[in-house]
Amino acid sequence: MDFNLTEEQRDIQKAAREFAQGEFDPDLTIEMDQAGKFPESIWKKAARLGFIGIHYPEEYGGQGFGLFEAILTVEAFCRVDSGLGSALCSVDRGVEVILKFGSDGQKRNLLPPLAKGEKRLTVAFAESEDAWGLSLLAASAKREADGYLLQGEKRFVANGPLADTFLIVCREPKEGLINLIVDKVDGIEILPVEKVGLRTIPFGDLRLRGVRVPLEMRIGGEDEGSAQVLHFHQTMGLKSAAQALGMAQGAFDRAMQYAKQREQFGRRLSQFQVIRHKLADMVVSIEVSRWLTYKAAAEYDQGKNEGDSLSIAQIEAGRRLISVVDEALQIFGGYGYMAEQEIEHYYRDAWAIGAELGTEEEHKDEIARRALGGS
Repeated sequence: MDFNLTEEQRDIQKAAREFAQGEFDPDLTIEMDQAGKFPESIWKKAARLGFIGIHYPEEYGGQGFGLFEAILTVEAFCRVDSGLGSALCSVDRGVEVILKFGSDGQKRNLLPPLAKGEKRLTVAFAESEDAWGLSLLAASAKREADGYLLQGEKRFVANGPLADTFLIVCREPKEGLINLIVDKVDGIEILPVEKVGLRTIPFGDLRLRGVRVPLEMRIGGEDEGSAQVLHFHQTMGLKSAAQALGMAQGAFDRAMQYAKQREQFGRRLSQFQVIRHKLADMVVSIEVSRWLTYKAAAEYDQGKNEGDSLSIAQIEAGRRLISVVDEALQIFGGYGYMAEQEIEHYYRDAWAIGAELGTEEEHKDEIARRALGGS
């Protein structure tokens, strides 16, 4: 498989990197991270320039590219800054479910304002610290004559306090697992959640008390709920792997620059073999992550998302992100632990993305199942 980027893909990558370099002022990124502030004006500018919705069809306000091109944008943004880059990637969380399973009316209602930076979408799925399995979902949607009555709770909803629309995974007694598009309305209470990393993305717990949802806001037909959730995890896993790749590259960039400038015992850090070997290991890790992530994204766009590529990419992207950022922090030494250094929030954000990528045990189970022929 050829992973050489086309000229158009290189242009997208270059444009995304230049946008981020121009907008993500280092002092501003630290200020916004410490204040836990979402980059509102940068998001709207990114939308005007077409970075949000780059893989939406043109008829719905997008650029008509594939998820691979979206991945290149995610990587470029997170390389320049882990926090602001991740924040821009979170504004249409779960949109791939709408793109694949949504009706024409749902797409026309939701996609254009997302692409224009007028709305934010997020997914409400988890219900406890470890409740990512479908069997543990308890939120219910009771079918009524003109819609559904939604009850329950959702936890750790990324961008929950800011989202205008939620994609809520729930159970209907007769229809089973379903997914509903729910606008922010009375009956939805949002409780902010404090966290260590990704401070520019506010998280919240949702309490759903008698929320009425019209029938036309149900996504897809009967027996599609599980497939929709699987699709969300696959596409979100790809985006998270791209975030991890971008963050690892960004951490390396900063560590290499520091090693070239910092002097100890009359020599630059970059002249010490131990530092050079750390940098070399980081280069290897990033290259492995890049090829695995690109391979998984290319296969997805080709409709080949049934193999092990995604699980392998997620395992390695998560492993190597943590190791690269840790090595980068060690090269900075004590300075890296100071809040005014960008590498400090890369370190905190890396662990959050590691959690997004899922546990190694989950991915190993899936890889082993396929290797054993599905047993």
